[in-house]
This record gives sequence, C-alpha cells and structure tokens, in this order.
Amino acid sequence: MEPQEILENLFDSKIVSILKFFMKNDSGEYYLREISRMTRVSPASTFRILNKLVKIGALKLKEIKTAKLYSLNSNKTTDFLKTLLEVDVIDAFVDQASRLDGVEEILLLGEKGKTKANLLLLGVNIDSNALKAISGELRQKYDYTVNTMSLNRDQYEQMSAMGLYPGSKKVLYRKP
Repeated sequence: MEPQEILENLFDSKIVSILKFFMKNDSGEYYLREISRMTRVSPASTFRILNKLVKIGALKLKEIKTAKLYSLNSNKTTDFLKTLLEVDVIDAFVDQASRLDGVEEILLLGEKGKTKANLLLLGVNIDSNALKAISGELRQKYDYTVNTMSLNRDQYEQMSAMGLYPGSKKVLYRKP
C-alpha cells in the first residue's frame, strides 16, 4: 500500500482531499463554496474541516465583511503536512515502468515541473500501451502529467549526436 493510501485509510478522506487541494494551490485564497466544489466535499463537511484546519494553524482565515477567504499558512504545521501528503510521482512512475519488459534506462529530460515531467525510456520493445496506462493512472490520481517517449539505445545516440536532446538529463533508473 502506498503512503498516500495509508493516510486516506487512517484519516478522513475528505480532510485529505481538502489538504491536497491547498497543497496544490498554495498561493491562492478560496471561498468555502469554491473549495467544496473543487474537492467534491459537501459544503457542510468543508466548513467543519476548514474550521479545524484554521484552529490547528494549517490554514489562514481572512474575513472581509461577510466573506471568508481561506489560504494555506506557511509554518511548521504545513511543512509537516506536506511531508505526509507529498508523493513523488516520478518515483512512482519509475517504480512501475522499470518493471516492464525491455526497459533498460529511464531519463528525466529537463527539470521536473510542478505539474509535469518529460521522461525518456531506453530499451527494446517497450510496451507503449503499458506506459500510457501508468501515466494515465498517475495523472488521474495525482493530477500530474508524465510525458514519455521510448527509444532504443542506437536511436537515442543518433538523436543526441544531432543535438535533439540538449539541456539537462538525469538518469532515474538503469537496469543492473
């Protein structure tokens, strides 16, 4: 069982959903109804959870007349919650993709972004449908896009020699 699943089984999934929403949207201010709609948690439950998160210091509450805006607080509480909730999607992808037949090496092309990453898989006869399935599952589960391309070693070397892969490359997996 993945750490994310353990947390969701131990704690109320609605709380985890709202926390994940604020972790992904850490720079904005949101109304209760907005949060409720985006997380698909009922307004009554959202209200209860938001009050609890404000009380423990994870969220800030800003009141403007009758309107209430909630935002992620920047403190030790939120740093701790981030470590609990953060899943390295790239590690999850590499863990699953490295088990596929034919995968010899996995490279990160460029930098890992906040919402997407570009990976190059080197090997022979890599199942592209399996790669799409893994990427799709991660996109749905974590709202993170993993773009993949698979090549054999000769193709990669030729394309690199032509300058088609400039920039940084990081080896994430190499078959022993």
